Amino acid sequence: MFAVLGPVLLMVAFGYGISFDVENVAFAALDQDQTAESRAFVEEFRGSRYFAEQPELVDLADLDRQLQAGAIKVGLVVPPDFGRDLRAGRSPEIGVWIDGAMPFRGETARSYAIGIAQGFGGRSAREAGLDDRSAAVPVSIETRYRYNQEFESVRAMVPGVLMLLLVIVPAMLTALAVVREKETGGIINFYVTPTRRLEFLVGKQLPYVGVAFVSFVLLTLMAVFLFGLEIRGNLPTLALGALLYVFGTTAVGLVFSTFVNSQVAAMFGTAIATTIPAINFSGFMVPVSSLEGATPWIGRLFPSAWFQIVSVGSFAKGSGPGELMLPLLALAGLALAFLFLAALLLRKRAV
Repeated sequence: MFAVLGPVLLMVAFGYGISFDVENVAFAALDQDQTAESRAFVEEFRGSRYFAEQPELVDLADLDRQLQAGAIKVGLVVPPDFGRDLRAGRSPEIGVWIDGAMPFRGETARSYAIGIAQGFGGRSAREAGLDDRSAAVPVSIETRYRYNQEFESVRAMVPGVLMLLLVIVPAMLTALAVVREKETGGIINFYVTPTRRLEFLVGKQLPYVGVAFVSFVLLTLMAVFLFGLEIRGNLPTLALGALLYVFGTTAVGLVFSTFVNSQVAAMFGTAIATTIPAINFSGFMVPVSSLEGATPWIGRLFPSAWFQIVSVGSFAKGSGPGELMLPLLALAGLALAFLFLAALLLRKRAV
């Protein structure tokens, strides 16, 4: 079944999941002018397919919080004198704050913002009767990259690779934990003892959790000392997220280990179930908000999408427990959900 349906599933997943289109970029506006001109300018972003509006910002501190938490990728700041300057024929300066943690997305969002602003300014200038030269660039934009100002890809890729490595290897190792007992006959020891299913599964899981967490420590040291990254956020929060993450990824392996009866099938099924969400639906290659159809929800059903937020937030954005509370709770919930699913699939038999 896995051999026949696996390639079909991979074709559908890669066909829909791999996309370099940057659309539906989450943005929020801070309109400090509140004039007809400023509202029309924000409406240009709201009506674009490249941007998806979030609730209006309260102040600059709210803008910083939303960017840090990953709720928005672009913050639009309209200055108080925007409408007056536009009516007077002067070039108002717009503030566009961009999450540059992922360089390609940040640069693309910047180009979108400049194009929309220039188009709006050109129409406004022509309506005001200004000459073509004045109408060419009547609105100037000053962009500020809130994170990864140097636009170095390593600062975006290494946290994502950390997420990938902590899902693929631990899950595939744990996938052999129970099914190996089935193939060798050792599962009889579980059948004839009063050990509960959860006790048996947790006992199988914990060694792999320990190995995976040691791997996290080594990978983090490599990120800091080999690649020169800095943990801008809270190290204990990152460590807690990693611990919950490896509990979740190893629990995914346990689900397949209890579901199938051969080690080959367990390895193959786990590889598909972990690799596809981690690469395509986690935000590693494409923002989750830019995915179409049901794929954003599929991604959120796996731990990789939530740990991607924790990893990038801790390394690049300086996110702490407050900003990462939702991803941490989601990781804990998914770890428990997959563990209980594995327990339901593992049944004791009469000997």
